Amino acid sequence: MSNAAQGFDDAGQIPLVPSDATWSVSDLAAAIGETIKDAFRAEVWVRGEIVGYSAAASGHIYFNLVEPGAGSDRRGARMRVALFKGRQRFVNRDLAAAGGLSLDDGIEVRIRAEVEYYAGSGQVQLIMSGVDPHFTLGVLAADRDRTLAELAATGLLRRNATVPLPAVPLHIGLVTAAGSAAHADFIHELAASGYAFEVTLCDARVQGATAEADLVAALRTLGSLDVDAIAVVRGGGDRTDLMAFDLARVATAIATCPKPVLCGIGHEIDESVADRVAHTTAKTPTACAAALVVHVAAFDEALRSARVAIDRLARGRIAAAASRLAAARGELWLRAERRLSRPRAVVGEARLRLAHHADRHCRRAAADLAGARQDLQRSRAHTRRGAAVLSTARARLARTAQHRIADATMQLRAQAQLVSALAPRRTLARGFSITRGADGRIVRAVPEPGDTITTETIRATFSSTVGEPTTDPPDGGTQSP
Repeated sequence: MSNAAQGFDDAGQIPLVPSDATWSVSDLAAAIGETIKDAFRAEVWVRGEIVGYSAAASGHIYFNLVEPGAGSDRRGARMRVALFKGRQRFVNRDLAAAGGLSLDDGIEVRIRAEVEYYAGSGQVQLIMSGVDPHFTLGVLAADRDRTLAELAATGLLRRNATVPLPAVPLHIGLVTAAGSAAHADFIHELAASGYAFEVTLCDARVQGATAEADLVAALRTLGSLDVDAIAVVRGGGDRTDLMAFDLARVATAIATCPKPVLCGIGHEIDESVADRVAHTTAKTPTACAAALVVHVAAFDEALRSARVAIDRLARGRIAAAASRLAAARGELWLRAERRLSRPRAVVGEARLRLAHHADRHCRRAAADLAGARQDLQRSRAHTRRGAAVLSTARARLARTAQHRIADATMQLRAQAQLVSALAPRRTLARGFSITRGADGRIVRAVPEPGDTITTETIRATFSSTVGEPTTDPPDGGTQSP
């Protein structure tokens, strides 16, 4: 295809775009590609902040470059970057030579790349071939120095260091990635100490795009709990892997935490901003746990020393008191002997007199006892005779009582039969009736005409009204009692 057909002039430099020309997609894409290729004949250096970092299954790495600080601004300028697998070893070599850097989200870099138009996606992208690690180190160092200066100006740089660490911090809040090597090393060191440590884990990403938010949230959560201290730990890594611990928000969260914060960030060379603001700093998670163990062990040792000192002091005072007690006992015995000598003589004389009087009274009591024994024997004889008389009287009384009871029983039966014969029910059974007035009383006189009376027979009870009186009933008629 000629230059004119492709839309270029004869020199192949300046595109010619006729106003009435119609381009196919392929031709337009090819023209844009050639234009960009001619405009950027050599590789260029580009600086920006990495966002959207991802590694494909093919081994290639893709990310976008944006203006620093505009990572969340989708409307800002951005450039797609591809680092193909074959070029990665050169880039990684340069990063490692600078002290161990790595590419990740949020890192500001200066890269060398070829500008290319990729027709398959209709995008201009950078094909990365190199990196300037010293630029990234400089940016990181400048950011770190600026963060430290701001913390110092606001009085936060050593604020957490003034929070007192309890004498026996056994309840520890732990901020790290759950299940990580740092987590295991920290727990193992505490468990091996033999002390009753209790760990409350708050899982948090310690690198990557979400590390800043995770670390801040974890510190705030544990700061509100009843823990003695908070440990923030992670294993070793590249300098850029530890970048989250240089961020101002993470440092501020540590500085303003109401609990003492211990940092065990696994990097033997560099000191992060988090290390500078923390209460206590250790080089590794294991060393961080060991610092807690040493602190508790120091209290334990002080307690043992105090116990030994108290025991020694108590034994000394007990010995001195025992010596004084023995001396006081001897003095008391001597004084008692002197004061009791005269009373002992008086008691001796009283004992002799008491023995004499007791002997005399005992002899008299023995004589009285012999007389009482004779009286008792005479009383026993009288008692035996009285018992015989009482036995005879008892037999006679029993016979008399039986006769009287039999007579009374017969009389009682006769009276019972009489009462039974005169009972109202028996009278009713013989054909008589009982008449009662309205007040329930038995009628014993002729009632007044118009009165209501109630008549009770053996089988029924009925009411009636009294009429005019008549002559006396004939013999044999029913009458009220």
